[in-house]
Amino acid sequence: MTTSITPWLRRLASPRRAQAGSRGGRQTATLLLRLTCVALLAWIGTIHLHLWLEGYRQIPTDGPLFLIDAVAGLGFAALLVVWAAPLAGLVAAGYTASTLGALLLSLTVGLFGFRESASASFVSQSLAIEAITLLALLSWTALVTAVPQPSGLPVRHRSPALQKSRGR
Repeated sequence: MTTSITPWLRRLASPRRAQAGSRGGRQTATLLLRLTCVALLAWIGTIHLHLWLEGYRQIPTDGPLFLIDAVAGLGFAALLVVWAAPLAGLVAAGYTASTLGALLLSLTVGLFGFRESASASFVSQSLAIEAITLLALLSWTALVTAVPQPSGLPVRHRSPALQKSRGR
């Protein structure tokens, strides 16, 4: 089973290389979407840092988590700048989904004894930014992971043993 998973993991962790003959439009769209994701992640981190500095640091348990969230948002933004691998997008999407989930929990049932108010500063903005960031990261990851089909022909996958038996 590990032999079938290993190439997939390797491909997921490797930055995609430009292929000869690939269109520049797709590369440009991929780069712009990645930079948009970077900006959105930095924005999420900046909001959490601002809220932590403005008083959320006084909230037991949630306060330190706001600081961790700020550092993580800025860190994932930097990671996505220097490592354009689909795995970076998936990890950043997981971070964003957990941040969004924590906010939704805090708004509904409370989180670690703290219940956020929908009228608090940056709540509606955070909901929108985090949802958009999650969609953008998943879109970028899917776009980077997708392998373009050469000349519209379907790709046939053959095992190495089958290729050797046919003399290829």
